[in-house]
Amino acid sequence: MSEVVEGVGKDAPTVTNELGGKQSQVLYRFDLLNPAAMFEMTKVLKYGADKYGADNWMNIEVRDHINHMLIHAYAYLAGDTSDEHLSHIMCRAMFAQAVELKNQQYQKDRVVCE
Repeated sequence: MSEVVEGVGKDAPTVTNELGGKQSQVLYRFDLLNPAAMFEMTKVLKYGADKYGADNWMNIEVRDHINHMLIHAYAYLAGDTSDEHLSHIMCRAMFAQAVELKNQQYQKDRVVCE
């Protein structure tokens, strides 16, 4: 089964700007992501992929991702500077969200198939 991203693709609504330019309507604002923060997060992603495997995080439950995220948050708040805690928080939050979305899609697909 292939994933469909809402608002992306040939069926996306078309909008016209004030100059008359037409394009697909935008539902997302990737331009608002902070590039420096993204680079810092992807350093942690690379380290984890090298150590555990690129997609290993997909085999970890949401609750475990949240627990590790909180560990990094409290370590950061306690003044620990031994790790890139904020970057780890970003990774674990993203992992938890992605696993949750995957679980929701699985439940939705299961209901449709039953």
